[in-house]
Amino acid sequence: MRKFLALIVTPLVILAGCGGSGTKGGTSPPPPPPPPTQVIATPGPPNVEKLVVDNGPMGLDTPAVNTAFVTVTVCVPNTNNCQNIDHIEVDNGSVGLRIVSGATTVDAMGNVIPGTPFNLVNLALPAVPDPNNGNNVLAECLQFADGFSWGSVNTADIKLPVSGETATGVIVHVIGAPSAGDPSKATPTCLAPPPINADLCKGLENTVSCFGANGILGVGPFKLDCQSTSDCVPVSPICSGGNPCYPYYATTYFSCTTAATPSCAQATVHVAQQLPNPVARFATDNNGVIVELPAVGANGAAAPWNGSLVFGIGTQGNNALGSATKLPADPSSGAISATLNGNTYSFSYLDSGSNANFFPTTSIPSCVGGNAGFLCPQPPGTTVNESATLQGTNGMTLAADFTIADADTLFMGSNAAFSNLAGSNYDSTPGAANNTLDLGLAFFYGRNVFMGIENPNVSAPYYAY
Repeated sequence: MRKFLALIVTPLVILAGCGGSGTKGGTSPPPPPPPPTQVIATPGPPNVEKLVVDNGPMGLDTPAVNTAFVTVTVCVPNTNNCQNIDHIEVDNGSVGLRIVSGATTVDAMGNVIPGTPFNLVNLALPAVPDPNNGNNVLAECLQFADGFSWGSVNTADIKLPVSGETATGVIVHVIGAPSAGDPSKATPTCLAPPPINADLCKGLENTVSCFGANGILGVGPFKLDCQSTSDCVPVSPICSGGNPCYPYYATTYFSCTTAATPSCAQATVHVAQQLPNPVARFATDNNGVIVELPAVGANGAAAPWNGSLVFGIGTQGNNALGSATKLPADPSSGAISATLNGNTYSFSYLDSGSNANFFPTTSIPSCVGGNAGFLCPQPPGTTVNESATLQGTNGMTLAADFTIADADTLFMGSNAAFSNLAGSNYDSTPGAANNTLDLGLAFFYGRNVFMGIENPNVSAPYYAY
């Protein structure tokens, strides 16, 4: 899943229980205990990466908001030919390392290197052959909530430079790589249909300015991006309304010729050729992640707003689950259930790749103009308090209250981190499910949010805080 909104939750409060005898003499019950103090792990070896919320990489048309980034070192396999790619977005709602061809590179000190954009040819990352046709190579079309991304499938060694975590021979997606050819000429196309294609990027997020980052580190609930225990197979595309056909699945692989003008068609790929969750490929600390970001005030916080991305759960002294409550997710979708305003949203999730809080609302006005997509309660400056309850597949529940502020007012300053930004994901299409509460990055401020990766045939993925 990816960007486009976020939200804030107030600190979790454990309410005092009422005993069978009740209170005496009309006195009030004692106040609930304060929420636990947040402890953020210090970036460094062996398992903590620096996480930063800022205005994004060079090349953006508008500054990023509520987007958490790390730097990833990408290397030609088994060599020291490497590049540090900064501003890779951390997304616990998707799987796999994806880098935008043309992304900014930085030196060992974190400084941007002028005139040296990321270039697939310079790195010479090996292409992944089609397992069913050795003369062809693989490409991938990935669908996000706000557009499609198309590019080649390659192999790389990767390192998280602050923590030192490494993985070798990792399948990665290089978005916008020329070797993948024209996405409009693939069969089916990797072009979004209306109304997604109405924006300036026309629904194709193949550049840094359209993608909003130099890439994405998908550390979501699954070990592989398509099918964790079996082949990823072609499915009949969606063809309707006179629009070009596009893939049915959010993750679709293609087999492409190696001609100067490649021809690409849907392909079957085995487990070994699918993009893996990079965390699952670490030698240790490979069963999940924790996103740790400090709380922000009602008006937001200026960049850089620093936190930590902790690898592993219960594998080191700094990543114990502790008092956090686990909410197991559906093993096939990674979704949990939520209730809000008397409505049940059966396909809900916590998503660090969403930059505001999405839920299907028509009662709170949306912003107009440049901030369209976000909510702007009226009159200007108004805030709205919402109370949600999340429920895992085991019946356990957690409170998830949040506040919605007027996005136009929030964006009058230059802050990059907001805990009260929201938007509507209401779909007016007849028969649309409208069953998703998407708790974005702002939900994460002030609490440590766990994402447990599936263990196929053993345990389901889970969220916890």
